[in-house]
Amino acid sequence: MIFKRITAFIGTSLLAVCAFAVPPMVTQPPEVTRLVTHAPHPVYPADAIQRHASGEGVFLLRVQIKTGRVTQVTVGLSTGDRSLDAAAMKALLQWRFKSGSLSHRQVRSVDVQPPLTDNEALIKLPMRFAL
Repeated sequence: MIFKRITAFIGTSLLAVCAFAVPPMVTQPPEVTRLVTHAPHPVYPADAIQRHASGEGVFLLRVQIKTGRVTQVTVGLSTGDRSLDAAAMKALLQWRFKSGSLSHRQVRSVDVQPPLTDNEALIKLPMRFAL
């Protein structure tokens, strides 16, 4: 009887650990996915895991067209949790796009500071954190 209880406890504990070990789900629009060469997932913050925080946000990536390097990330729509937003921004700053694969388009719907130059593109990316 004790063995069954211990096994059940260990099984439940492992299940809980495995649930938190899964990286957050990242939703990427298909037209962006094929242009990305390096896209690390954000690290789910420990405090957010403890609070069972989850959420979906939209992030704006300023990308240098020539190099594909992300130079700035801003929150277009918050996930509702500061630590999740910070984790997303940290990971997205490491993203790389194929050199020369993006094009500059005039953006008037979003106030970007400083304004985009002809050598930059703006990418809107939804991201969802779920445990």
